[in-house]
Amino acid sequence: MKLVQKTIGEHAVLTGYLHEPSQELGNIKAYPAMLVLPGGGFRFCSEREGEPVAMAFFAEGYQTFVLDYTTVTKKPDAVMADPMRDTEEALTLIRGESEEWHIAEGKVAMIGFSGGGHLASAVATHGKERPDVLVLGYPGIIHSDLRALDCPDIVESVDSQTPPTFLFSTRDDQVTPPAHPLAFAQALNTAGVAFELHIFRSGVHGLSLGKTLTSSGFRDNVNADFAAWFPMCVRWLRDMLGDFTVYGVNDGRTGRYSIDTPLSELLACEEAKTLVVEAFPAVERITVNPMAGHMSLRQIKGMLPGVSEEAMEKLDGALLKL
Repeated sequence: MKLVQKTIGEHAVLTGYLHEPSQELGNIKAYPAMLVLPGGGFRFCSEREGEPVAMAFFAEGYQTFVLDYTTVTKKPDAVMADPMRDTEEALTLIRGESEEWHIAEGKVAMIGFSGGGHLASAVATHGKERPDVLVLGYPGIIHSDLRALDCPDIVESVDSQTPPTFLFSTRDDQVTPPAHPLAFAQALNTAGVAFELHIFRSGVHGLSLGKTLTSSGFRDNVNADFAAWFPMCVRWLRDMLGDFTVYGVNDGRTGRYSIDTPLSELLACEEAKTLVVEAFPAVERITVNPMAGHMSLRQIKGMLPGVSEEAMEKLDGALLKL
């Protein structure tokens, strides 16, 4: 994992947790991204809703980022335009560094919790730079005196350009009651924007992942039923953004063989073996290693001297025609 940190404006810091491409994981050329906006009522940025959430998405194959945006603690005279500007600049930076950070085009997601959900939804409806998809956890949508900052109307600004959204909250939340996500969902429905909404039966405000890790030692912050929001969200994001390519499963190819087929299977077919050996004579020497038979050509590319990406793609195309 590669860790990056970038200062944004005068008060915000963007921290990134990045996968680095490897030969063994050669089927992945670029990753989706997830920008995390913690809650805290714009008075602080909650640690419980920051790095632990980022690392959970990192484990699902995301390049993840946590934005420690401007709050009234950092800037007493802050206005809503400050964290909104931080967030837009963060999105611009993430997209601008997509090649260096191996981020897939059109696959930048953003998640906001509580006040961070208020911020995320404000950027998603008013920002010039918006995420491709949006996730809102017990978000503040309707105006409230509980937050240190206020923002332009959100529900009234939802239109067809608002990103598809996954929302989750609890029936018992007294800080941002179900009326908040319900109002946003209704606006999305009216605008014809895709969404998925989950209101869990019980749970206090600020549950984060609903696990002991993010509980701060409080029993009420551990909620196994609520914790189901995360796998539900990952599945929804996969539907919205697509998945990593696995030969014959989800990359749209229909041939029986490819450079992702186990080497033993390729060499068991005379036609495939002829193509492979003609392209890379050294492959026969590699097969003396019993592990090699379970690996694909893409995985063992580093063991084949002088093999270029162009040669691999040419062989891939020939194998797909068998």
